[in-house]
Amino acid sequence: MSRRSYSWDEDFQRLGERVDDFVDRVLGFAAAPRYGLQPGWRPCLDMYRVAGGIAVIAELLGVDEADLKVLVEHDRLRITGVRHPPTAEGPAEALQVEIDSGPFERVVALPPGADGDAVTAQFRRGLLTIHVPLREPVGPVRVQVVTPKTGAEHE
Repeated sequence: MSRRSYSWDEDFQRLGERVDDFVDRVLGFAAAPRYGLQPGWRPCLDMYRVAGGIAVIAELLGVDEADLKVLVEHDRLRITGVRHPPTAEGPAEALQVEIDSGPFERVVALPPGADGDAVTAQFRRGLLTIHVPLREPVGPVRVQVVTPKTGAEHE
């Protein structure tokens, strides 16, 4: 059985995301336990490496597209919005309330090489799918060294 080659950058990326998530929860940024103890909630996210980039899928059932915003800023993908509480028709007394509502925010660190200017998003059946293209990695580039006084070139 062969071992997969080890990629430190992916591990550090995942570690950074987990640290960000921990700090968000501890400081109360975009964190919200259930049952209204905080003024917001956290939608679930899945991330995949796909051909040409990264796919981020957010579960946003019950969120109106007009109440949703996706931003790319400082190598981070920010998903914000609000889900209005569902209500029963007519007068009703709540017997059990488990559906999270109110404002939400999720921030995802983008991997090196992410092309923030070419991000696309599609919202369908309560799932927001965001495609973040990755630029092709640039290989080693040989740089010519020039001596300023003589203009002679070295390799």
